[in-house]
Amino acid sequence: MDLFVYGTLMDPVFVQQLTGKAFVTEPARLPDFRRIQTPGSYPYILPHDGDSVDGMLLRDVDESTLQALDRYEDEGNLYFRTKVVALVDGVPRHCDVYVGNASAVGQLEIA
Repeated sequence: MDLFVYGTLMDPVFVQQLTGKAFVTEPARLPDFRRIQTPGSYPYILPHDGDSVDGMLLRDVDESTLQALDRYEDEGNLYFRTKVVALVDGVPRHCDVYVGNASAVGQLEIA
C-alpha cells in the first residue's frame, strides 16, 4: 500500500526512526485538499475543491509499519486514514492519507 504524506512523515530520517524502515519515495500532489497549519500546531489536510497539497508518496508500506504510523498519527482521533488518489507526474495513484480531524488536531500544540 502507498501512503501520501505531507508533514512530519516527509522526513525519511524521522520515518526510519519511527518505524525502523526506509521507504522509496516519490514527489506527489493530492488534488482537492488544503493543507492547514496554525502557528504552534501540527499540519493537517481537509478536503477543499480546487486546492491541492504537495507531498511525498511512501511506496509499499507494510501492515506493521502502517500500524506504527496509525499510532503515531493517533488514527481515529487526531487523524483519519482515508483512501485517496494522488498524482505522481500527473498519473493517478491510489493510496491512503491521514486527513485531519480539525476539531482535535487544530487544538493540539507542538511541545
